[in-house]
Amino acid sequence: MPEVTATDMMRARTVENQARLIREHLEAMQRDAHGLEYAPWKREVDALWKRTFEQINRMSPTPQRHNLESIRELWTTYIAHYSSVRGLT
Repeated sequence: MPEVTATDMMRARTVENQARLIREHLEAMQRDAHGLEYAPWKREVDALWKRTFEQINRMSPTPQRHNLESIRELWTTYIAHYSSVRGLT
């Protein structure tokens, strides 16, 4: 089994931190679904998702699978509730 590199561990930490920020953004979006702040929050969360997937894409296969699994529920919730509401940017 290939060893997880230090770079993979740093990327995994970044993914974890970005997932935490995404959760916070989603909570704010829920509170302000029809308000003025919704669109800026949506743009930010879309950018966070993009950076999250870029980090995962750069990982070796084993940590990549683990990190994809770790964000599965959050991503599924996001896609189900927010991408169809205003569309992905």
